[in-house]
Amino acid sequence: MRVCSSSFFLACDPVSVPISRRRLGRLIKQWGVRMDNDSRLALDTVISELVTNAVRHTTGATVTVGVHTNLDLRRLIIEVYDSSQALPCQQASGPEAEAGRGMFLVECLAVAHGAERTARGKKVWAEVALPE
Repeated sequence: MRVCSSSFFLACDPVSVPISRRRLGRLIKQWGVRMDNDSRLALDTVISELVTNAVRHTTGATVTVGVHTNLDLRRLIIEVYDSSQALPCQQASGPEAEAGRGMFLVECLAVAHGAERTARGKKVWAEVALPE
């Protein structure tokens, strides 16, 4: 079984969102994960939405991102940990709203996703399919 795993810390700041995408891209390259445009877009969107929610809704100074892949099953899991106990929920957003669609996008792009409380806050995760 070909499994890779890593984690990294980010400041609780909006600038961490593009940093998270770059860090994920470097890990994927280091691990030799083959990507296509659709899977790259899905992973970039999912990590952006999960980190944005964590940065926006936690009171802590940092968030932690865990990345795990199983190349045999062609799956990559992104986990974002923060200090808030409040679980994310989908919001009804009007057509002109600039926010509120993040978890809907994650649901559309992920094979599976979820959130759970931890001893120090919560973990929000999404599993994304990798190309053949």
